[in-house]
Amino acid sequence: MLTREPAVAGTFYPADPDVLRQTVCELLEKAGSKDRPSASIKAMIVPHAGYIYSGELAAQAYASLSMVS
Repeated sequence: MLTREPAVAGTFYPADPDVLRQTVCELLEKAGSKDRPSASIKAMIVPHAGYIYSGELAAQAYASLSMVS
């Protein structure tokens, strides 16, 4: 299996895997405290930028998927 090497580690997100894991967990934990969506989600547009710019919004979008039954 081919594995793609991280192209922007240390720039868009932390280069250290442990720090990256902790960052993502913290963002998702914070996002999980938001209100549940009122309707089922049909589609999402999620920002794609460095975590310092869009990580919180992206986490809110992905966390909302796990809240929909």
